[in-house]
Amino acid sequence: MIKKEYKLALIKLVKFIVILLVTDFVLGAISKQLFFSQETGKYARSMHAINETNAKVLVLGSSHAHRHYVPEVFEKELNTSSYNAGAEGQQLLYHAALQKMILKRTTPDLIILNIDEDFLYTSKEAYDRLNDLHPYYANHRRELKPILGLQSKLIDFKLFFKSYQTNSTIVHAIRYYASPQIDYKGYRPLFGKVKPSNNIDQVIHNEEDKKIDQNFVKVLRDMIATAKNKKVNLIFVTSPTLQYVDNSKNISFTMIQEIAKKENIPFVDFFNSKQFVSQYELFHDTSHLNNDGAELFTKLLADKIKRMKWDNN
Repeated sequence: MIKKEYKLALIKLVKFIVILLVTDFVLGAISKQLFFSQETGKYARSMHAINETNAKVLVLGSSHAHRHYVPEVFEKELNTSSYNAGAEGQQLLYHAALQKMILKRTTPDLIILNIDEDFLYTSKEAYDRLNDLHPYYANHRRELKPILGLQSKLIDFKLFFKSYQTNSTIVHAIRYYASPQIDYKGYRPLFGKVKPSNNIDQVIHNEEDKKIDQNFVKVLRDMIATAKNKKVNLIFVTSPTLQYVDNSKNISFTMIQEIAKKENIPFVDFFNSKQFVSQYELFHDTSHLNNDGAELFTKLLADKIKRMKWDNN
């Protein structure tokens, strides 16, 4: 009698597992098809960067990259192709993963990494937002596991389930289908101008008591090593600021500068540029350039790139 009950329980367990796997496969297949058929939005842009673009000048970084670098200006000034692979809200871990996936397929001449001054400070969001990379794991496990493994030691187990790979992205995918998001080779312009304010003229002192995340330091060094191994020129660039910013006591920013100097990576610093500080007509908000500002900034950066001498060529 007991053996019979064990046998029935085992049969039920097997049936449950089979149903679970079949359901996961079906739902996973549907969501995967929906995800990889997107034509606009942040996932479509990342897919284009990973799977399609052969642009010779690539831009990586957060919203400051996405909103500040105009590929058409680069193409005109540098006489080459360009694509903006910036991703709003993403931080260093994501950019490093994207770099590895892109360089797996193609080799640009130049990668521009827009530097945010707090890139190396501990950030829970930097890990949480790595979910955006889950849909690519099946095809890029070797490139992604070292980075996604920082988020969870069980990443292989979690991403074994097909539906889990896209469950955190599906809502956004549906939204982009309902409301297409227009971009210009990855760049999305901002319009409008900041209204002058007495508060904006104050100096911002970045001296917060934050801790450095050694994972971020390692990943930044790895991005440099990856570019060098692939013989891709890499430069670090900071975007212009509306307000004067004092980063003298910002440990993260200082460390990034030191790493760049030690690794012989050009560092183009537009923080506190006189051509942008207090120039309200060039900014959409206190943190982001509008389209006029972005075009001017890209032109000025292109002029600096023209004068650079590269060791990798």
